[in-house]
Formats: sequence, structure tokens, C-alpha cells
Amino acid sequence: MWLSVGAVAGSGVTVWARRRVEQLARRVQSGQIAGEVVTMVDHGARSTAGHVRRSIETGRSAARRRQHELHHELELRDPGR
Repeated sequence: MWLSVGAVAGSGVTVWARRRVEQLARRVQSGQIAGEVVTMVDHGARSTAGHVRRSIETGRSAARRRQHELHHELELRDPGR
């Protein structure tokens, strides 16, 4: 019984793998994969650029906030300055 189950499962996986390889071969021949790769790279680059912009703005905001804190502390220590 288990031998039959193994044979059926093996046959099914073989048929699925063959269809998948044929499908991928058609996509490669048609140039679809190249377009998909370009789209993924473009999306990744845009996403990374957005992360960098937000990180820079966060750093600038923190620097401005800290600068105001330091000026306030300086005023408290030396009010005539």
C-alpha cells in the first residue's frame, strides 16, 4: 500500500515540476522575468530612498530638538548671556 502511495505522490510531483519548468521556460523566452526583475529593483530602490529620506528627517528633528534643549539649559545657567 505504501509503495502505491509513494508511486502516486512521486508521479504527481514529477508532473507538477515538469509543468512548472515549462512555464518558467516560456516566461524566460518571452522576456517576462526581465521585466519583473526591473520592476522589483525599481520598487526596492524607491523604498530604500524613502527610508533614507525619513531617517535623515528624523535625525534633523532630533538635532533641532536637542539644540533647543541645550540653549534652554544654557539660559538657565547664565541668564544674562
